[in-house]
Amino acid sequence: MRAWLWGLAAVAFAPIIVFGANGTVILLVLVALAAPGFAAWRRALVVMAGQPVGWALGGLLMLAALSLAWAPAPLMSLVNLSRLFILWFGGCAALAAAREAPEDILKWLVRLLPAGVCLALIFYWIEIATSARLISLFTGLHAAMQARYPTPEEQEYYRLVYGFGAISRGAGLLSIFVWPAIVCCTILLPGRGKWLAAALGIAVFVTVCRLPMGAAPLAMAVGTGAFAWAWVSPWGAPRLMALLIIVLIGVTPFIAYQIPRPETVGIEKRELPGSWQHRVEIWHYTARKIADKPLLGWGFDASRTLGGTTQFVLEQPDGAKITCPGISLLPLHPHNGILQVWLEMGAAGALLVMGMIYGIGQSLAGIVREHGRLGGAMASAVTASALSLSLLSFGQWQSWWQASLWLSAVLCLAVLHGLRATSDHLEI
Repeated sequence: MRAWLWGLAAVAFAPIIVFGANGTVILLVLVALAAPGFAAWRRALVVMAGQPVGWALGGLLMLAALSLAWAPAPLMSLVNLSRLFILWFGGCAALAAAREAPEDILKWLVRLLPAGVCLALIFYWIEIATSARLISLFTGLHAAMQARYPTPEEQEYYRLVYGFGAISRGAGLLSIFVWPAIVCCTILLPGRGKWLAAALGIAVFVTVCRLPMGAAPLAMAVGTGAFAWAWVSPWGAPRLMALLIIVLIGVTPFIAYQIPRPETVGIEKRELPGSWQHRVEIWHYTARKIADKPLLGWGFDASRTLGGTTQFVLEQPDGAKITCPGISLLPLHPHNGILQVWLEMGAAGALLVMGMIYGIGQSLAGIVREHGRLGGAMASAVTASALSLSLLSFGQWQSWWQASLWLSAVLCLAVLHGLRATSDHLEI
């Protein structure tokens, strides 16, 4: 049963990343991975509860539940919190399944993960070469654009915008999942594997640079820096990275409050891309809302209801200003995980997240002790890439994004155990 479910997940890996990263289907992949571990979920919870990360996650759930009392839309928040609660239990079960997986399945995972990433790259280059024809075919995008826009030029322009926008979210996932795949290459081919790993990393970076999601190549760059740092300083880097992130959590609202005009730091706002101009406005607006309720926040998932009526104004390079109708200064979420926690759960939630980051730093140091320098560098790179995306994109409670974070943890754990099953040496 385990092999059958995990086989389906492996087959679906590449097409889901490219064509369905933000859909319900990625939740089904997590369920397929978790199903063999539901029998051991109690042990997984006991393990999690004994760690700082577990305490922080439990505290966040309790605080989120209490905040429903002052959330602006408590019924909607309750539904989303229930979904998050179930999803976290599924994530714990998936970790339990990976921890107890038989050796032969782990060896297959080590072989299949790089192949899955390569297949995803092939799908992406097909889409790049054909101007997003496959996603347009799957979603009926061409017909939708014909019904919405009058001229063929507008129809084609917006088909490309929506088409590449739909598949670009998977670029963010590739920037996370590539690190376990890279480590698999170094183990499968001792000696030559490092060149294959470098080629795979470069191929993923070049591919995500061709897609409109600018946060993905940045996440890969940050992950590369974290990998190198953890390789050079396997004992000190994880703890120092955690300390830097904890400091960032504390100061981010104050920074966001001071950036209504980037000119104050020598950057002309009108020269920024539209998406970055919008983020500047979102972050400043969110910081002002945080200042109104700094201790306990506005309530879990309140970001969806705090957008207000003020519209985003795009500044052109020539100084012209264009009001963007229907685009508010807080569209569903702040596009920054730290600000979202501050906004919805205040300083209390921020402290809990700091505790979680501290626990992650301790876990990364433990991986170095148990699995060696290579395993620690991989886990550090995955963590850094995921945190980079959390700071720039996606709502933190979106089910597909939460499922993706759990999947990254499951892949890391499975690869670490797979490395032990495949090779007796991790120091290479």
